[in-house]
Amino acid sequence: MVGKAAPSAGEAVEAARVAREAGRLRIAQRALDHALQSLDPRGDPDLAGRAAEEADLLGRALLAQGATLAALGELQRACALGRDGARPGLARVAGDYARWRPRAGPIGAPRDSLVAGASGAFWAGARARGRVVAIEGGITGEGTESFGRILELCARDVQWVFVDMEKLTYVGSAGLAVAVKLAERLRGQGGGLAMFAMSPNLKLLVETLGLAQFLNPAGTLLDALDLACRAG
Repeated sequence: MVGKAAPSAGEAVEAARVAREAGRLRIAQRALDHALQSLDPRGDPDLAGRAAEEADLLGRALLAQGATLAALGELQRACALGRDGARPGLARVAGDYARWRPRAGPIGAPRDSLVAGASGAFWAGARARGRVVAIEGGITGEGTESFGRILELCARDVQWVFVDMEKLTYVGSAGLAVAVKLAERLRGQGGGLAMFAMSPNLKLLVETLGLAQFLNPAGTLLDALDLACRAG
C-alpha cells in the first residue's frame, strides 16, 4: 500500500492560510513550518513571497490572541523572507519587551548575585530558532562558570541566543570569553549570539578587544533581531 505523499511547499502554504482563516492557528503554524522546511526562497521567489505574507498574517493573528512569542517568531520569519509589512508588528512586539521579559532567578552563584531567565524558543529566521536570555547581577569568580552553564542550556535546540545585558552590573574578560566560545559554535550552525542593551563602557570594551564580530552588540532587542533576520 502506497502512503499519501507529503504536501508540497505551495500546498502547505495554502493549508496554513485555510487554517489561519478558520482560527486554527496552531495547525497554521505547523503547516507553515512544513512549507519552509522545503522552500527555497531564491529558487521560487513567488512562493517565498506567499509564505512571507502568510507568516505576517499569522503573526498578527497570534499577537491578537496574546501569544507573544509565537507571534514574534512568525513576524521574524516574515521579515527574514523579505516581507517589509511585517516590520511594524515586529517592532510592536520588541517594543513591548519590558512586559514579557524573561523573569530572572538564581542560577547557583550566590556570591556574585547572578540571576538569569530565558524565554521559550521562537523562530529567529526562516529556518533558525532563537531564545532571549536576561542576565542580572555581576559575572565574576564563580559567576563565570554559572554564566557559561546558563548560556549552554539556553542554546539547546536553537541557533540564535539574544542576551539582554541591561541589568548586568559587571562582566570580566573570562565571562566574555565564555560568550565568544558559544558564539563561535552557534555561527557554525548558521546562527549566532547577539548582546543587546549593553552599557556604553562594556560596548567600548567589547569593541576594543575585537569581540564585536562575535558578540554583535546591539542597542535594543529589535536591533538584535534584525541581525538574525538579515542572516535569514
